[in-house]
Amino acid sequence: MKSNGTNHNLVVFSDFDGTISTQDVGNRLFHHFSQGKSEETVGKWQRNEIDSRQCLIGEAASMRPFTADELFEFIDSFEIDTSFHEFLSLIRRNDIPLYLLSDGLDLYINRILANNNINGIPVFANKAIVTPDGFKFEFPYFEHSCGSCANCKGYHIKTLCPEGHTSIYIGDGKSDLCALPEADIIFAKDYLANYCHEKKIEFLPFDNFSGITKLLTEQFPNLI
Repeated sequence: MKSNGTNHNLVVFSDFDGTISTQDVGNRLFHHFSQGKSEETVGKWQRNEIDSRQCLIGEAASMRPFTADELFEFIDSFEIDTSFHEFLSLIRRNDIPLYLLSDGLDLYINRILANNNINGIPVFANKAIVTPDGFKFEFPYFEHSCGSCANCKGYHIKTLCPEGHTSIYIGDGKSDLCALPEADIIFAKDYLANYCHEKKIEFLPFDNFSGITKLLTEQFPNLI
């Protein structure tokens, strides 16, 4: 595990669904508005039969008609890890860049962050707007796809982390796999932790952001 001992040479990247949010918002959203019909498409993605762009399109196609008010009322029911605020304070006190990378949708990510008075974090995600016919998607990063992701996190780490800096990645799921080869330090839980363990990839386990804050201040004692 690489450590250069200077906070100004750290760059942090984090997943959102199930990592910052306490649940996988995208999965629950599609499941709720499709009465579970979206799970067939999710299963194909989990078996690598389709890529994540095809998965999102398929999940959206299974949704019943909904209004924007219904959608946002559902989104507003989700919570974030309460210790994320403490982590964010540490990052900002030390002028460490933080990027949020998601293969989910900016629509619910931005709303949940705003609901928790969090702003100023660059979000790289797939884009969705609500129309009378359901979701309309844009995939602004698909041209850089690895072939499996609509929004490949490995691409963003390579692009956003300057030469000579230490990249830190925080995640929990299958959509985080492409981040692993590009990250110098990996914080993982749930599916991602199991994958790292099976593949003998070095990682730091965590349950919540309080644990990450503690480990970072231990490993980089110059953080204030």
